[in-house]
Order: sequence, then structure tokens, then C-alpha cells
Amino acid sequence: MDKVFQRINWNTMVCNGHANTHQYLSSQIARAICLAAYEKPLTVEEISMSTGVPTMYIEDEIPRLEYGDAICKIGNKYVTNFIIFRLKDRKQTEDVSASIVNMLADKFAVILREAENKISALDFYGNDFGIGRLGYIIVPYLLRRKIRNVKNNHLKLENGPYPPRKDGGYGWFIVEETVDETENCAEYNSGCNVAVDENNPSPQIYYYWISKYFDYNVYHNNGTRWMCKTGVAQNIENRMISKDALTDEDAAHFLENNLIKLTDGDYYLNIPYFTEEQFAKFVSLFDMTDEKINDLLAEWIMAVRKNFESFVPKHLHDQINQWVNCYLYQIIGYVTDELIRRGLLDKPDFEKPLTNGVFCVEGKSINP
Repeated sequence: MDKVFQRINWNTMVCNGHANTHQYLSSQIARAICLAAYEKPLTVEEISMSTGVPTMYIEDEIPRLEYGDAICKIGNKYVTNFIIFRLKDRKQTEDVSASIVNMLADKFAVILREAENKISALDFYGNDFGIGRLGYIIVPYLLRRKIRNVKNNHLKLENGPYPPRKDGGYGWFIVEETVDETENCAEYNSGCNVAVDENNPSPQIYYYWISKYFDYNVYHNNGTRWMCKTGVAQNIENRMISKDALTDEDAAHFLENNLIKLTDGDYYLNIPYFTEEQFAKFVSLFDMTDEKINDLLAEWIMAVRKNFESFVPKHLHDQINQWVNCYLYQIIGYVTDELIRRGLLDKPDFEKPLTNGVFCVEGKSINP
């Protein structure tokens, strides 16, 4: 009986360096080859038997996959050169991480409430936005720094090298199995996009995002990158946007993307704006210096890493720290949603893009 091929649903749009994963893994044949040769090296004939793909198509695809470092040749066999984070692997890792979410949410509930009445005394634009909105900045800022510190300095789990690639890029592929053909990344994937004009690097606009609430246009197209590129971000006085720097078309896009607001005929930023010093004072209100939290995070990080060791093939173990680093920040999404559920963070309004995690800093980079 002929093998019935099943579609392989992967998100291949992410990397942890400068590598175009999708360029090499967009086709179903390429994915089938890599999936077949994931656990152990296989010959072309063995890959064909496993996938049902004729050898002529496999032989045609292999040189491109080798060039992209997606597969490696060992003798007369080929083996996949990246970790595939399968749905069953994600479920197993989520089970390991479940207990820490409520503990971290409990901690943030305390520090957010303690700082709430102190924020209005600061002089940054947006000090009246409320903790339910500003907390979308604080939660990822503190957790990213905390995780980075515990992982790298306490546990000594550095990410390792970002290897140069044959095609001129560097870094490892990040590949996730997805639930359906839309191939969207997992809903709690979290990150930070930074928009800046290279010719005028201040201010920078940061966007802490969670995949579940991510809006492409907030950062791309006519979003924060365009605000910097067109000079709008550099032409703000008392958080009022100079009309000379803002075309009607741009104003319409920024309004639609929830980045500015119209008040009494004038345009104002709809995101917090800090100087470097103001941002330092703002984050200093939130004390997460807690050895118990450090120990809790250390225990969790090691449990996650050990879990990865259980499902990642041996030949890919040198990539585990890279993938663990990507996964750890997903805890931000889980904690944020728990704080929303508890009413401590504002509930997203799905009628417009969520920009609560977007903010502007004038001065040096804050290393988000």
C-alpha cells in the first residue's frame, strides 16, 4: 500500500540570531525529509521509505537543505540539524511549568499593588495610565531580567555560540509544530521588538508582545518602526506630536494602530514616554529582589532543561540551551494572562490593537 502523506504544520518564521529558517523549510518535501531524519541519520532510500516521497525529489532537495544547515551529511546518511519542538513536547514542558505561574502571579500581585500609588508622583508621560496598563511593561521587563540573570549567572547555562552559517547568517533554527495549517506560533510566545532610527538612535520604541495579543501592524508597516523612520518619534513636545511631522495618512494609520490619540484636535502619544532617568525611577518602584523567587526560578529552569533533554535527540543537545532560552520567556505570557484573569492587568479590548506593552524611551537603550 502506498504511504499516505500527512501535511506537516510548522512555524518556521522565528530564529535566535540571523537565519532565514522559512527559506529552507517552507516546502512540505523539505519538512518531510527533516522530520524523517530527526531522530537518527538515514540514507536517501530510508528517507523515501519513511516519507513516501520518491528518491528523485529527495535528492533534488537535499543540496539546498545542506546549504542552509538544516541537515548534515554523515557518511552516506543525512540527519536533521535543528530541534523540532513538537506539540507533545510542548505539552510535556507546560506540565513542568504549570506550578510556577501562580507563584509568580502572587509575587506580581504584591509588587504591582505596592507601587500603584507611587507612580503618579513621577513625571513621565503616562504616569496616569494606571497600573492595569503599565503592568504590561513591568511584568516582561522584570521577568526577562530575572530569568536572564538566574540562567546565565547563577546556573551558568549560557546560550552557547551562534554559529556562522554557510549562507552568511548565524544562529540556530527555531521550529515549532503548530496545531493547524495557519502555522501561527504558540499563543504564549513572548518577545520584545525595538524600533529605532539608525541615524538618530534616540528615542527607541519598545514593544513587549505576547503572541496571543500580537498585532503585526503595531511594529511593522505603519507602526512603531514607521514612527521612528519618518521622524515622528523625534518630533514630540510635551507628548504632543508636531503636525508638521505627521501627514494625514500617517495619522490615520497610527490612530488605527492605537499608538496615538486625538484630543481636542491635537495628536498625542497613546503610549508612555520616558527619559532614560524617568524609566530608571519607574522600574525602581517594583522590587523583585527575592531569594525565594531566585530559587524558584532556578529550580524551574533546570526542570525545563532536563525535560528538553528527555525529548531532544542526542546529536542536538548542544542546541538545548538556545531553545530553553526561547521557551523560558513564554512564562511571561502565562503570568500576564493569570494577572488579567485576577483583574490586576487591564483586559484587552479586541476592538483595537493591544499597545499596553509599547513604550518610548529617550536616551540609551534599556536592554529589554
